[in-house]
Amino acid sequence: MKLPLSPRPDALARTVILVGLVATLLAGLATVARAGDKATEKRYFLRAKGKSWHSVWYDPSIGRPMALVVPPTAEFTSEYAWGVPSSRVMPLYHQYQRPYPGPGAVPGQGAGMLPTPYWPSDTVQFGVHSVRGPW
Repeated sequence: MKLPLSPRPDALARTVILVGLVATLLAGLATVARAGDKATEKRYFLRAKGKSWHSVWYDPSIGRPMALVVPPTAEFTSEYAWGVPSSRVMPLYHQYQRPYPGPGAVPGQGAGMLPTPYWPSDTVQFGVHSVRGPW
């Protein structure tokens, strides 16, 4: 009596089809996830077009606003102040793009900007602003 060397052909075909379907499903889910990321990126890009990445406050030690680079997946930043409400969660719209233009490219540098006051009442007044890093 001769023993079979491989499983039955119909079981092998089912296994191959099942593995193919699972691979196709996973590839489809990955595509949908990437499409969602692109939509989020576009929304942030469009909202950032009309806004400055910094406020009117600058860091006196360097004479201009300072960018605190956070991971590109960060979506919000926390700001704290005295009074009510004492904390805010604000969306992060701006993201560094390549190539970075350099330190001289800060628009409005010096004009109409204020140094950190002696007794700051808000974390925004320190002149350090979160900006998402490049992908």
